[in-house]
Amino acid sequence: MKPVKLLMVLSLALVMFAAGCSNNAEKENAPPASSADTGKSTNTSSEAGKPDISEEVKLKMYLVGEQPKDIGLIYDEINKMLKRDINATVEPIFLSWGDYLQKYPLLFATGEEFDLVFSANWVKYGEQALKGAYLELTPELLNTYAPLTMKEMPPEAWEQAKVKGKIYMAPASTKDFSMAVVGVRGDLREKHNIPPLKTIDDFEKYLDAIAKNEPNLVPFDEGIGAYTLYDFIVGTEFTPKYVIGNSHVTVDLKDASGKLVDIAQTPQYLEFAKKMADWSKKGYWSQNAMLNKTPIPESFLAGKSASMAGNIQSMSLNVTAANQQHPEWKVELFDLYNGKATYVNPYIGNGMSINANSKHPERALMLLDLLRNNEAYFNLTTYGIKGKHYELTSDNKVKALGGTDSGYRVDAGSPWGWRTQGLIKPLADEPDEVAAIKEAWTKSAITNPLLNFVLDTSNIKNELAAIKNVKDQYMLPITLGIVNDPVEAVNTLNAKFKEAGLDKLKVEAQRQIDEYLKNVKK
Repeated sequence: MKPVKLLMVLSLALVMFAAGCSNNAEKENAPPASSADTGKSTNTSSEAGKPDISEEVKLKMYLVGEQPKDIGLIYDEINKMLKRDINATVEPIFLSWGDYLQKYPLLFATGEEFDLVFSANWVKYGEQALKGAYLELTPELLNTYAPLTMKEMPPEAWEQAKVKGKIYMAPASTKDFSMAVVGVRGDLREKHNIPPLKTIDDFEKYLDAIAKNEPNLVPFDEGIGAYTLYDFIVGTEFTPKYVIGNSHVTVDLKDASGKLVDIAQTPQYLEFAKKMADWSKKGYWSQNAMLNKTPIPESFLAGKSASMAGNIQSMSLNVTAANQQHPEWKVELFDLYNGKATYVNPYIGNGMSINANSKHPERALMLLDLLRNNEAYFNLTTYGIKGKHYELTSDNKVKALGGTDSGYRVDAGSPWGWRTQGLIKPLADEPDEVAAIKEAWTKSAITNPLLNFVLDTSNIKNELAAIKNVKDQYMLPITLGIVNDPVEAVNTLNAKFKEAGLDKLKVEAQRQIDEYLKNVKK
């Protein structure tokens, strides 16, 4: 090589080396990447920061509940609109009521690829967030990809969604009650001369009459909804906000001190266990209840059982469907709280999160923004196809069509995660009892800052796993009364909890609660 050429090559190499050093220095001194800069596609164009939707993407969304028959029809329509609006499609996948407790944590543990997922305090939102299951929803992400949600969301809802100061959920913007109500066949109640129900003892009289006189009906087809009887009997006493998952460790929201209560060690829980064992022996439900994965209302609506129970939102819909299909049943709703303390669910009782491993988090947020704020998307996923599953009355109320045989009853597609106050329509056939019950619960509702408390489980994961194993093996048989000796069963449960480290967890939980309340009072 000639000297001149060699000099030129060396000079060029020096320039490239200097440029490389400069770029590396800039990278080293740059601010840390935000949670949005995680190696995933940003899909942001240079056009005034507007999202780039030139590439079609396929999203996957996990919901909790039973998959309705006509779900394919609904999401065919949704995907037509999505293709037009954000050049995407979405596949909904349902975790059934019988399986969601086991399958939900596995979604993240196995590293499965998906984009959106239902999240809520009752599926351990805080715990999952601390484990890194969800993507942090920064203001930058939300303002860019979910601007309508940012405008619509109550500030209090964002505050409740914070876990260690960061947001991992877009909560529903409605306030609901979690207390249970019971539905019974009014024709049978009248037939057997049972007065309107006010207490759990009244409900027992109804169940007893069915067990003795209606051989073709299960009084209460107990199974995966077993929490409802616990709620009627124990929840009415303690107004509980559960603190340590898979146990009965709670705070009584009537107690402002935040002192923990281990319900499984109280006289009330022992009496509950005895009553459940007695009811089981009397045949109020099947001895195979442990294996029953049919939701309680489904059995009732199919004409197999004489009563059902659940939260007031779902029960209102179930009673409406039953009375449309079987008006001769005269189905009624009853509030067994009977004036005892209640509380309004925090906003994080329902919501949607983005999987931390989603390859398309921006497009997932755009989808969520449409589900929450666009009336066409909201109506489809909440009510179904107009003219087939529902119609609107002259006063803009929703009248469900098809009764119990409808392929998509109101709320059947598990749309609770994107429920927004401004788009919900009143139901034309809502039972009269619903408004009265909600009014009574509103009057008896109490407030407590601990409604928003989330236990930090990062240092107690092993103990929590052991507690879950105990719960799975020993707690449900007590709830279903399938034990030989309820006193011995409760003692065994508490002994196993102790062996699993529950005392240690209670100390840690109480420490966090005390610190939380101290900061709230500042």
